[in-house]
Amino acid sequence: MIDKIRNYGWLAVEAAFLIVVFCLLMNIILGDEGGGEYIAMVASNAIHAMQEIPPGIVVGVVLILVLYRFLEYRRPK
Repeated sequence: MIDKIRNYGWLAVEAAFLIVVFCLLMNIILGDEGGGEYIAMVASNAIHAMQEIPPGIVVGVVLILVLYRFLEYRRPK
């Protein structure tokens, strides 16, 4: 039961991350006016949030997530 909840949680996190990345890419490709209000707003919020966070913290969090995924992949099942 806990494994199902954890899997659904990771699925939701990954889906949200992919939506933000998609909106950022669409904003780069189409520009602010061509992408629509939603894409421009998500991209603006993501860019503003990334500018407020110090670069070392972002790199640290990404490294921790990559290490976690690597260890999960290598763990015997």
